[in-house]
Amino acid sequence: MGKGSVEIIKAEVPRWLAERFRRYVAEKYGLRKGAISKAITDMIERELGVTEGPGTVEGIVGLGLSSDYRWDGEDLLEALSKRYDDVPDRRQRGT
Repeated sequence: MGKGSVEIIKAEVPRWLAERFRRYVAEKYGLRKGAISKAITDMIERELGVTEGPGTVEGIVGLGLSSDYRWDGEDLLEALSKRYDDVPDRRQRGT
């Protein structure tokens, strides 16, 4: 999430709920700056079933982290062809 791509959303919630949420954030995300924003973002994404797009660095890394594939430093095409055996190797088209 880049600096220019954020929006401030203000909402009123009951005090007891805000206190409970702050405790939850401290336990799960820690006390560092931005923890509440991260927690709210995660909850909204989870509730709406959306995540940051795969075209961003965070999205690409997230795809890799959610995969069970273990990358051993091989060429990306080799890695994908190992993962998906039915994908033809387009580099060998002319040979």
